[in-house]
Amino acid sequence: MDTVADKAGDDGNRRRSPPARGEKTELVWDRVVRLGHWSLAGCVSYSMFAEPDFPGHDISGYVILAIVLWRWVWGFVGSPYARFRAFVYSPGETLRYMLSAFRMGEAREYSSHNPMGALMVFALLVFLPVTCGLGIMLLAAQQLAGPLAGVVPVEWDYDLEILHQYAAYAIAGLVGVHLLGTAWASWWHRENYLMAMITGRKNRHKRRRKRSSAADRRGP
Repeated sequence: MDTVADKAGDDGNRRRSPPARGEKTELVWDRVVRLGHWSLAGCVSYSMFAEPDFPGHDISGYVILAIVLWRWVWGFVGSPYARFRAFVYSPGETLRYMLSAFRMGEAREYSSHNPMGALMVFALLVFLPVTCGLGIMLLAAQQLAGPLAGVVPVEWDYDLEILHQYAAYAIAGLVGVHLLGTAWASWWHRENYLMAMITGRKNRHKRRRKRSSAADRRGP
């Protein structure tokens, strides 16, 4: 039976006491999301360090593009927490979360991505296909290979190489911010986000106030 303290809280959210050992969890990230996340992490890491002239670099780029395109589809037809509507927040809500985060205020937790995490998701879902597209165009201009061979003018070679390089730098920066943000948020929310993306499960009972995600409010 819930205590009075359990029933307190705004917006219908409950304040929970610190979870006990063996606490219950809820499935948040489905297998498609987890497989896509780790496959993408591996391919992006490989592409960053592999020599551009090595064939594996091109193959990795095609795989990245396929994963991202499928994630866009899954964002509309996937499980509740995987859908984009589960982590689309208003500018005001995003700003409030950011201010609370930077001031180290009371942690507001989300079953799906929090507002800052959602911004990173959408940034990567835009920058990754752009980078891959530039790479495909560069392959066509430099080596007359790939699906755009004979379509992209060879005179674009130098400009495409510069654009592709800077886009890759942007991806590297986003990945760095993502890793730091994940580590920091795991500490702030006292939730192991790395393990959550492996098992797909997050703690049902939070140590701090839990704020439901858009999926929580809408239901399955």
